[in-house]
Amino acid sequence: LDLLKSIVLDEEIPRLLIVGAYREDEVPDHHPLAFHIRELEEMSVSITKMRIGNLSVDYAIPLVAEALGMDDDDSKVKSLAETIHRKTEGNPFFMLMFLMSLRDEKLLEYNFGAMKWTWDDDAVSSKIVTQNVASVLVNKMNRLQEDTQRMLMVASCL
Repeated sequence: LDLLKSIVLDEEIPRLLIVGAYREDEVPDHHPLAFHIRELEEMSVSITKMRIGNLSVDYAIPLVAEALGMDDDDSKVKSLAETIHRKTEGNPFFMLMFLMSLRDEKLLEYNFGAMKWTWDDDAVSSKIVTQNVASVLVNKMNRLQEDTQRMLMVASCL
């Protein structure tokens, strides 16, 4: 953060755009990032903040439709998107992770005969969704082959 601050304040760099992202609930007022942002604002550095929340169901439908390469006017796609939205509260990351987990668990499959994705609404509705990134990744890693899991454990130590 100190390096970033020195770059921002360097007068030899007349035009600079820095894009950063963080979760508000993970950066309290006493966090170093919050401190640096306040300090830069006090120095009249122009900082534009954009709060990006969860998607409404109206935006979730086209996201799911696009991910599946299907029409967002399709009633089955709308139903699936509404279910996914309800389970993920519209968090785009979790929505896409949930879709991938449906595919990984064969609850969402591509039907080459019909040339489109198919799923069982009841099976999707009964699937439990995890609301944190670590759990999603652990679940995904647990589905990997044992040799791959060992390789990841070794690599994580490097």
